[in-house]
Amino acid sequence: MGNCFTESQRQEAWMTRYDEKREYKRYDLKAPIVYAYQDSDQFSKAQMCNYCEGGMSFEACNAIEPGSDIYIMMEDFSPDAIDAEFYDGYRAEVRWCRKISFDNNEEFIVGVKYYKTFIK
Repeated sequence: MGNCFTESQRQEAWMTRYDEKREYKRYDLKAPIVYAYQDSDQFSKAQMCNYCEGGMSFEACNAIEPGSDIYIMMEDFSPDAIDAEFYDGYRAEVRWCRKISFDNNEEFIVGVKYYKTFIK
């Protein structure tokens, strides 16, 4: 996935569009991930924005329909590189998908809720 937006454009989109009413404390973590629809082996690249105990949000170049079941894996996973509770694979439900556009670029911010964490 290419860098569609500058960091300041991403921050502006988050701060001006989305209310921070969260059940769990969120932790910022910019990390490359891949995702696929359930029962598919067609993975797409994305960029994680943040995570919490109950889910995560990430930037994707394509919209993902809310209610979709997806599988998410971290690219180049290294358990020593991040918090111990952070695992390399997740099955999740897409809860929301919002389009952000700057200039002629289009990207989507996707929020998911974990179903179950898989440990390799």
